[in-house]
Amino acid sequence: MTDVLGRVAALSAALDYGSPWLPPDAVEKTRARMEHVGHRLDLGTERTVVALVGATGSGKSSLFNAIARMDIAPVGARRPLTTTPMACVWGELGSETLLDWLKVPADRRITRESVLDADDQVALHGLVLLDLPDHDSTEAVHRVEVDRLVRMVDLMIWVVDPQKYADNALHAGYLQKLTSHDGVMLVVLNQVDKLSPEEVETCVTDLRRLLDGDGLARVGIVPVSATRGDGVEELRSLLSDVVQDRFAVLERIESDLDLAAEEIAAGLAAAEPGDGEPVSQDRLTMELAAASGVPALLDVLIADYRRRGKEKLGWAPAGWVSRMLASRRPEAGVAETRLRAETASLKALASPAQRPAVRLAVEAMLTDNAGPLPERWGSEMRSLVARAGDPSVSPADALLPAGPIVSVSGRRSVPADAHRDPRSAVAQGRGRHTPAYGVPIVTPAAGSTPDPDGLARVLDTRLSAVDLRFKPPAWWLMTQIAQQILCFAAVFGLLWTAVLGLTRLIGQDLPGIFGSFAAAIAVGVGCLLAGLVLQLLSRWWLGTGAGNRRAELEARLRVAVAEVAAERVVAPIRSVLARHRETRQVLLGERTPGAGPTPSAPETGPSAAGTQETDNEQVAVLSS
Repeated sequence: MTDVLGRVAALSAALDYGSPWLPPDAVEKTRARMEHVGHRLDLGTERTVVALVGATGSGKSSLFNAIARMDIAPVGARRPLTTTPMACVWGELGSETLLDWLKVPADRRITRESVLDADDQVALHGLVLLDLPDHDSTEAVHRVEVDRLVRMVDLMIWVVDPQKYADNALHAGYLQKLTSHDGVMLVVLNQVDKLSPEEVETCVTDLRRLLDGDGLARVGIVPVSATRGDGVEELRSLLSDVVQDRFAVLERIESDLDLAAEEIAAGLAAAEPGDGEPVSQDRLTMELAAASGVPALLDVLIADYRRRGKEKLGWAPAGWVSRMLASRRPEAGVAETRLRAETASLKALASPAQRPAVRLAVEAMLTDNAGPLPERWGSEMRSLVARAGDPSVSPADALLPAGPIVSVSGRRSVPADAHRDPRSAVAQGRGRHTPAYGVPIVTPAAGSTPDPDGLARVLDTRLSAVDLRFKPPAWWLMTQIAQQILCFAAVFGLLWTAVLGLTRLIGQDLPGIFGSFAAAIAVGVGCLLAGLVLQLLSRWWLGTGAGNRRAELEARLRVAVAEVAAERVVAPIRSVLARHRETRQVLLGERTPGAGPTPSAPETGPSAAGTQETDNEQVAVLSS
């Protein structure tokens, strides 16, 4: 019982986690099954409801009387005789509520035991035997009643006769649709008194073949004759075992839960991309950076860096000549100054031609992450990402809330953000409610269509805020001073040489080293050459500095792009993957509702082995 209650809790939580993105039909059917399971558990497992289901003329009413050892159900040639379900109850105490739930008319309820029976019927105490209308009746109301009760009873006994056991209305209309409930079904081949032993064996063999083809290999076959009594005691003994072990109730509930789990699982993927972590994040950042013009901006900024470096670190004589020539072209100088100012203030703004590239980058990310998920989950992921791209929407309002809310003990707890003002979410066109397990569910509401270029504008704004200002490094100033010193020294050497030449023309010599032509030429030419060598070295240093500067700027810009990608694309995707993962893990029992992701270890030891052995024996009773 504990395992059943745990599965009920897990399925209910799985519905709460993922119902907005599961197939609506499956959710509706599953909730109906869960409601049925809840009602059946509330009624207890002390009583086992067994229904005799058969076609017209199969003799189920005769079999009903034979099991009860009383002439209760009318038997005759007029068909159909059973128009409403009839119930025979062994042990009246507590049966009225169960029969009310089954909607068995009060005048169609019979209590089998009486003081005259003594202990003759004690083995079947707790049995509620139903005789249902014919499932192939021409009256639609009869078929509806059969369909209703087949979904509610604990054990189904399909009564067939040698003439109609292969009827397609039985196999295609019912048996093939109940393969998940093969543990709580039995087929009775009635009217074997009309056959020879060899014919009985042939019919049983053929019926076995048909059931195996229907996927009902676990369903047992019991040949009986309701009129002659063949096999009736064997059937009563089997029902006695079922009633005393009380396994049919839980087996039926387990089958219903298995079917509900399959319907939920049909709306889930087998696993999440990247094991729940969005894939292709690095590629998204790279493609968004490219679409936002980051490489082009870096090229411009580094070109400006090199230009300014060449101006500051150039050979001083060449710089003097360049400035002197520029001073004679004032209009060109003004234009160059304006161009430099515009280049220095340039920011990475995606042009209209680049904005489709932003959309393509996001679409590629969505394809990698939403593609492996079912359509409804993928649509929700795309909707959230489109919403998050709107600059007027807070990124937090485009996320699915976290799932686990319930403690392991099953007591409801309040989510961490339950006291936040919900108006921020409602104002953005999304409503929230708290279902059975306290899991906040976000359901998309109709609203304005998100701007397809909103993310590009967010990128523009974030990149425009990046500090791209440049402060010349200290070695630039030191090199510039060294160039000036070398240039002045070269001028001094040249003037020294000119003075020596004049003094020699007038026949005079300067004293000491100042009279040496070699020293004067060495100072003038040597400083000029030293300036040229320093310029070559500066250009090499400038290239290294440009590479470092580019790496630094690229890191800043990529951080800004990565932040936008994480907030506006990756986070919504992660929230959908997390909700899908939580739904799947709760459904599979890998996570307890409200607990951590580590699944609880299966029960081991003698106790668990004994329980499993008992269950196998109980199932074998119906499969024999």
